[in-house]
Amino acid sequence: MVYQGIRFVGAAALCIAVSMLLQPTASAAPLACQSLAFADFSRVPDAPAQVTSAAEIRADGQLPAYCKVEGYIAPSVGFEFRIPQQIWNGKLLMQGCGGFCGTTAMIAQCDDAVARGYACVSTDLGHKSTPIDGKWAYNNPQGEIDFYYRATHATAQAAKAILTTAMGRDIERSYFRGCSTGGRQGLISAQRFPADFDGVIAAAPAGVSPGGGLHLIWSALANLDDNGDQILAASKIPALHAAVLGACDSIDGLEDGLIDDPRVCAFDPMTLQCRGRDKDDCLTKAEVAVVSKVYQGAIDSSGTPLYRAVPMPGSEPNWVPAYIGVNAQPSIYYLFGGDFFRYVAFAEDPGPSWMPEDFDFDRDPSRMGYNRHLNNAASPDLRAFVARGGKVISYQGWSDQSVPPLGVIDYLSDVENFMGGKESASEFYRLFMLPGVAHCVGGEGPSRVDALTALEDWVENDEAPEQLIAYKLKNDPGNFAAAHLPPADEDVEMSRPLYPYPDVARYRDGDPNRWQSFRRASPEQ
Repeated sequence: MVYQGIRFVGAAALCIAVSMLLQPTASAAPLACQSLAFADFSRVPDAPAQVTSAAEIRADGQLPAYCKVEGYIAPSVGFEFRIPQQIWNGKLLMQGCGGFCGTTAMIAQCDDAVARGYACVSTDLGHKSTPIDGKWAYNNPQGEIDFYYRATHATAQAAKAILTTAMGRDIERSYFRGCSTGGRQGLISAQRFPADFDGVIAAAPAGVSPGGGLHLIWSALANLDDNGDQILAASKIPALHAAVLGACDSIDGLEDGLIDDPRVCAFDPMTLQCRGRDKDDCLTKAEVAVVSKVYQGAIDSSGTPLYRAVPMPGSEPNWVPAYIGVNAQPSIYYLFGGDFFRYVAFAEDPGPSWMPEDFDFDRDPSRMGYNRHLNNAASPDLRAFVARGGKVISYQGWSDQSVPPLGVIDYLSDVENFMGGKESASEFYRLFMLPGVAHCVGGEGPSRVDALTALEDWVENDEAPEQLIAYKLKNDPGNFAAAHLPPADEDVEMSRPLYPYPDVARYRDGDPNRWQSFRRASPEQ
């Protein structure tokens, strides 16, 4: 379906106030970029939208020329859209957010897709904030609904209407790509709005584990004494991580600084306890207790675990600044977790005076049912999505400190059980685990993955991904916005093959920093 907009001819016409209702038509001529700001998108189903600006951006040698479109969906869902001006591949990509979102800055992650001819859109999920600021949700149920699921769906609907109007023809395929909050957006879209996307990349998805939010505040509080001072300092982390690698790195048959599967690592932090005076190469008794609490995860007063997805051995370098603050500042998750529980987690928000130390691990977890209802990305029911030919690719770092890896592994197991078994599920959902990789990107392992090409091949050519290649770059900037496409050989520090879970890469021979030196194996091998 194509939405017929309006065209203004000449600069003088842009000053004339013209109103024209959008009517679905069988075909339409493309609409000039600047004219999109005068088109009426108020009747887009479930997504009454307003374009507030539309400007042509010239090609710069890396990106082709595109139309930069900004606007909102009533009442307050902001979006930014990049629409190719010359060569469009007929496809739409939505790029997901991170943290509390609150900005359309993640549109920068669209560069690789726009260079390939995609139209790409991103949304602020219904509010203005920083990724760790939750005040937007204070007594704001509509804001929370937008954040958790409506904004993604509404932006998909509005983007399709704007794009068909701009191009004068229908969209051939629509895809979603995101990590963390973005991974949650993608899974919820497949579960609740199965017609929005043909394929979803859901990396390190939040919202699949019942412990979401709990493990962040538990890990941050584990490192504070009764006076609110930090116990374990950042200076102790190198020795702790070296001890973990010493105990577990060689289990997979190759000492390479990566632990292929931390579940088989039986590291005991007591082995690092200082025998004499405190030094940076050992842990005090109190510091051993901190490390044990982080690995263990939250428990109530009876010792009952509150979730299973805990930070894994090997993730220690990523605890700074996530759980361990630097430069006399609180840790990231003391701040983020604080705002999550002040303004988002409960039906009645406790507000600004609430502190993370106020959380009651006996009483308060059950109060999170309100948030869990909105936030839940763990439904294994993908029947409607699969019936339309939908595919999902997930990838997850084993050293993820923010969304611990066992959550998405458990989700895959639930999908397999609900959707007819492992073989049946593998026809539409594949998970790839990345050794040594932190949250979304970075860490000691290769984390640059071109999952978009794999998803295209699966959806459009029925070629299921049997192998992905992950790259680690020299002088890696460590941000998710870097190119997803394979880099030039001279820029690669390390590369590894990734295989659908539970299969793993095992070293065969040759250079251990090149993916060609590995073979596919089952975990038992």
